[in-house]
This record gives sequence, structure tokens and C-alpha cells, in this order.
Amino acid sequence: MTRVILILLGLPLLGFSATPSQVEFFESKVRPILFSRCGTCHSDKVKMKGIELTSREGVHLAQEYIAAGTPDSSRLLQAVRYEGTVKMPPSSRLSDGEIESLTRWVKEGAFWPETAATVNPPQANSYWAFRPVVKPAAPSLKNTSWARSDIDRFILAKLEQKGIKPVQDANKYELLRRVTLDLTGLLPEPDDVAAFLADRSPQAFECVVDRLLASPAFGDRWGRHWLDVTYYADTTGVGRRIPLPEAWRYRDYVIQSFNEDKPYDRFVKEQIAGVEDPAKPEFAATGFLVLGPWAWFSYDRKQLRLDVSDLQTDLVGRTFLGLTVGCARCHDHKFDPITNKDYYGMAGIFLSTKTLAPGNAEGGINTVRVPENIETVRRYAGDYESWQRRVAETEAAEKVNQEEQAAVQQRITGVEAATPLDETLIQEAEAQLAALKKKSGTAPDRQIVPFTKYMKPALPYVYAAEDMDFPEDARIAVKGDAHALGDFTPRRFLSAVSFGAPPEIAAHSSGRKELADWIASEKNPLTARVYVNRIWHHLFGDGIVATTENFGSRGEPPTHPELLDYLASRLIENGWSTKKTIQDIVLSRVYQLSSKQDEKSSEIDPDNKLLWRANRRRLEVEAIRDSVLQVSGHLDAGRGGPALPLTAQNVHTIAPFFLEDDSVIEDSVRFRRTVYQPIMRNSQMEDVDILNLFDFKDPDQVVGTRMPTTVPTQTLYLMNAPFVKQEARRLAASLLEQKNLDDNARVSRIIFSALNRPATDRDFQQAKQFLSDFEGDLRKEPKPPSDTRLEAWTRYCHAIFASSEFLYRR
Repeated sequence: MTRVILILLGLPLLGFSATPSQVEFFESKVRPILFSRCGTCHSDKVKMKGIELTSREGVHLAQEYIAAGTPDSSRLLQAVRYEGTVKMPPSSRLSDGEIESLTRWVKEGAFWPETAATVNPPQANSYWAFRPVVKPAAPSLKNTSWARSDIDRFILAKLEQKGIKPVQDANKYELLRRVTLDLTGLLPEPDDVAAFLADRSPQAFECVVDRLLASPAFGDRWGRHWLDVTYYADTTGVGRRIPLPEAWRYRDYVIQSFNEDKPYDRFVKEQIAGVEDPAKPEFAATGFLVLGPWAWFSYDRKQLRLDVSDLQTDLVGRTFLGLTVGCARCHDHKFDPITNKDYYGMAGIFLSTKTLAPGNAEGGINTVRVPENIETVRRYAGDYESWQRRVAETEAAEKVNQEEQAAVQQRITGVEAATPLDETLIQEAEAQLAALKKKSGTAPDRQIVPFTKYMKPALPYVYAAEDMDFPEDARIAVKGDAHALGDFTPRRFLSAVSFGAPPEIAAHSSGRKELADWIASEKNPLTARVYVNRIWHHLFGDGIVATTENFGSRGEPPTHPELLDYLASRLIENGWSTKKTIQDIVLSRVYQLSSKQDEKSSEIDPDNKLLWRANRRRLEVEAIRDSVLQVSGHLDAGRGGPALPLTAQNVHTIAPFFLEDDSVIEDSVRFRRTVYQPIMRNSQMEDVDILNLFDFKDPDQVVGTRMPTTVPTQTLYLMNAPFVKQEARRLAASLLEQKNLDDNARVSRIIFSALNRPATDRDFQQAKQFLSDFEGDLRKEPKPPSDTRLEAWTRYCHAIFASSEFLYRR
């Protein structure tokens, strides 16, 4: 609260300690800008105009200039945006990405990590995350009858130490809803509920789990989880929506990999090193490295290349190793045993990798042609011939259109010069001119001719990483400045993560293959731990290590370290199988506990870190949207393929082309699952604006743990959003069309399909009262709707969609 008050008063926040995530952001993004781009004129030695931006004390004294917490008033931001007479740096404008980083820094209070917060990095051979994974023996227990698996034994041992007893098991309704949402992101169908209730065998739940793991919806759900720890989106650029029409190939590769239960070590290798055959779907795997928020319009290509390698180094570190490697860009890591040389050893691998296309090629990302066969060549030839005809026809039509516009404009000019002025003729002519202009395009910058040319057919290609023709080691960039270079650093891996001699990187290789082999080694102490912890997080709501992307000293320690090593060992024993790991976890008794509270246990463990009950938590935004469509009967079963709405209505066609903010998703995609919707950088499209409100991950960040928020705008959205209203009306109409149903039967169907339990007497009474009162109120209105019954049922269905019981997994 104090922090909020100070922001409102415009007072500096430098007295407050930065959070771990802010420290990481400052060290990897802000400090390099302040030192390399601002420090020449505003260091402790120069202090031009009395402003210093390279120390905590200097920034504190410059608060009037920085305006911490109020970016709209910040003269610093006005200067770097070139918005006034003062333009900084005067030599060359900062990139859009650098300006965005400084804007976030100022908005969050211009925090500067205190020197006192620095700790001595842990020794690699003593810190838990760097020690080898050793499978522990299951602990002995007082209560020998409760546990069903070794997972339960590790959990119960901790509970017994604290004198806590687990709560009762969840009932069948709760359990089926939970596991179906966790494994597929959808609700169980009524037939699935009925079948599970009827199956009295000891294997009933195991059969359910097997069915869900085999469902294509499993890949949709868990593929989306993986995309959270990547930079995946269907656009690139900072501040612009530059379309990446083939980005979907990486998304589909990820989903297919989870459905096939691809061994995780192979999954890792494919995304870093790729595969040799471009004709295989796996060739899209290195989209992991190349699909990013690249500011490819930057005039400083040298700095851009370094910044791209920085994002890639940080991405690999967080995603696979759970380490904030990017914090070592300007100096040795302040908290973990990662040196500046380690950082540039890894960065050299990505500097030796083709990521950006040469020049200002469309999309700016390296592409590789997929080998053609006779069928694809014939199809391309036909598409190309059709495209040429469309261009010729469009140009001819536009020429006629322009001539007609000129004639109408000339007529308007003549009428305006006449006396007396004939307003009717002018209005008719202006209406005709507007209609002619509309034929050219929907707006001046969205013209039919340029768009038609833009949509030139291409032979199949994929966004992918390749080795540079002449790989080379990186030079240390002083303070992250690509123009202030120090010593060469051989390409290598993290010296603190030691498990035998690291593989040697050949001179002609970027080192991606060797890096992939090193990360995916079963001896690497981090890889398996990080992955099973992420799986545990998605099933329980919290990881065994709560900071899923930070296993370093500034992250949270594991609540159950022996269980973490047990799961990591099991993953490797099971051939790195994701599905077998999930199966082991969901078949445990701890997963199947009720979410009911217990007063005594809550006093001892209020945050449920020891898992004496299940965690009740709100559904992710994708599950909310998909479940609404599922219950209304409007969910499109289509899967895979392009998502972008590349039409003349949506694309800004004055180069560089980019998608407009008011782009509309095409009908063929609009009602598919959320994972198949186009994902934009910055704000999501209006058709899926629910993503903007319910904590969807930022595509420019690695987000293994989404931070759930509860804010009024979410409730207002559920009450007023056209999407929710339309699906509620669709559901109501479908129920009323079934004349063989009475109102109780309709209520029963809604409750069973949306909440996955039988309707109670209370449900029937509430529904009856709600419908009666609402229909009566509607009839009293001056202009009642034509069908008050449909309107009342629509509002009832709407209430169900907005209810906590629908929105929460229990």
C-alpha cells in the first residue's frame, strides 16, 4: 500500500527493494541501456546537465527528470522517444524494444537493486540444484494404509512431521472434472460422467486417465503450457504486429509432440539443434529459437544481433535449466555461480546461428524452404498463375475506379463553383465518391492492389534456425554494448553445471547440437528436475519449487526435495515420457484429495505447501473460453494450420505491412480452441479479448507460472462481453428448442454439462425464482423483448457461465 501511495504522490521508490523478477529485468534489460546508451553523457564522470543514470544515487537525484511511477510525465521517456526538442541519445534513436524496457522501468518506480541485496553466489558443488539427481528411497510412515504410491509416501511423511492429516478423497464428480480439465483443458462430457459413475471397478479412474492421455485434446492443453515458456506468437516486432504467416508450424509441432509423447530429451534436442530433413514436421522445432519479439527495424544491426542472442540465451536458460542466465550479460551473476564469460560463451552459440533474415525481408526471420515434390510444385504453379490474374484484374479495376473518382471529384468541384449552390447534388456526388473509394479498400492504408501483391504465393517454407556459414566465438560486450567489445570468449556451457567433460564444439559448428546434447543429458542435474517440477505445477497449482523458471539462490527452495529427485529419476527411467510422469502423479492419492478446508491443518500450513488438500483455483483463460464454447455447443473441432487473418480488411499495406489493431479473425478459425487462435504481441485481438483480462501470458516473456489476478474488470467482462452473451443465448435457444424437456430437465442439463454434477433441489428452486422474476421484469418494460422466455433463459445461462463454480477447478 505504501508503494502505491508513493506512486500516486509522484515520489521516488528507490528506497524499496526490487522483487526478484524486477532484479532480473533490471540486470538483463535496463542496466545495459543505461550504461551503454546513456552512460557516455550521463555517467558519474560526465554528468551532462547534472544528470547521472549509471548508479543508484545518480538515478535517485534525477527523479524530477525520470518521474518514477508516472511514465506520461517522464522527460527521460520523452527524450528517448524523440517527442520533444531534446532527443536522446542524439547519435541514434533507441530501438522500440529498448524504449519499451525503459518505459516499464519508469512505470514500476525506476527501481534500482540495492547493493546490500547482493549475496555471495552459492558454490556449485554444494547448492542443491547443481548436485546430481539421485533417486531416494521412499520414507517410512506411521500410517501405512493411506499411501497408494511412493509419491504419496513422500507427501505423507512431511505431513506426519507436522502432525497434519490429509483431508478426505474427492468425490467422483469433482475428480472427473479436475482430471479432465487438467489433462485436456475441457470439461467432461455428460456421457463421460455417466460412464465413470457406472464403472465400479478399481481401475475405473485409471481407464479415465488413459482415455484422456490418448485424446488429441491432451496435446492442445499441454502444448499450450509449453508455448508459455517460449516466445511464440503469430507476429514479431516491437510495437507493431508484423505477421509471421508460417509461425503456426512450430505451434503444431509442439502439440503433435505432446500427443505423440515424444521423449523430453529428444524434444529438447530438436528445439535447440533441429533436425536435418526440412521435409519433416520436426524441422519447425527451432521455431523455439527464432520466433521472438525481435526489433528488426533497428538501425543498429550489430546491437540488434547481440540483443537477439541475449533473449535466446535467457530463453534457453530459463526454459530448460531454470536459471536466469541473462542476468550475467553485464557482469558476473550477482546471486548464482554464472560468470560473465559463461554468458558470452553461450551467447556465442546463438551469435553463430541464423535467426534474422538478411536486410528487411518480410517478417525479418530466417526461413528455410521445405523440399518440393511434384504435387507442391504443381499447386504452386497454379496458385501463382491465379495470383498474377488477380493482380492484373485488380490493377485494371483500380485504374477504372481512379478515373471514375477523378470524374466525380471534378463534378463536385464544378457544382461547388456554381451559383446557387446545390447541396443535394453535392451530397449525391460525395456519396458516390465514398462508394468508389470503398471499392479500393477499407481505408487509405489498406488498399486492395497492394494487398493483392502482398499475398503472392510462395513455395512451402518454415521459420527455422541454421548455422552461420562461418561460426565464431563472441567477444564480451562491456555493459552489454555491442560497440564496446572486450576479449573473445570460447563457445561453451555453464561451468557451474558440471557432470563430466563437456562436449567440444567443432570450429565449423555453431555449438547448438553440442549444447542440446549437454542440456538433454540424463546426467545434467537441472533438466529433468526443472521439467517434472513444471508438470507438478500444472497439476497442483504450485511447483515443488514455486519459482518454476528460477532454481537459483533467489528462487524458492523445494518444499519436497526428495520427491523432486524421485520424479526426475522416474522421468529418466521411463524414457523421458511426459505421459507416464503425468499418469504417475494423477493416480496418486494426494492428487485425488478433496479441496475442502480443515481448520487445524490450515493453522499449521495456511498456504497448503504440504498438500494436505487439493488447491482450488480459477481456470486458465483458455479453459474458460473453450469451456463456454463447449457447453454452448459452438466449439469448432478444427485443429492446426494457419491462424492469421490475412485479408485486405486487416492488413496495413503501406510498407512495412502489419496487422491492424481492429483485425478480425476469420470464421474458419474464430470458434476453434484458444490454442489455435492467432496470438499477437502487445494486446490480443478483439475477437479473443478475454485473453487481455484473464492473465494470458505475455508472448515476449518466459512465463512458466502465470500470476492470477482478481480485478473488477474481469467481472465486468463476464457480465457484459458480447462473446459470453452470445454463447449464453445460443445455449438457451438450444435448450428451448427441445420441446420434450420441461424447465427442471433444462436446468438439470445445464448444471450437469457446465458444472459436472447433478442439479440439487436448491438449483431447481433458484432457477425457478430467477426465471420467474426476470421474465416478469421484462414484461413490465416499456418495450419488452419479443421473446421474454428466451431472454430470461439467456440470462440464466449467462449467470452459470459467470459463476464461481463454473470458473474454478476444485
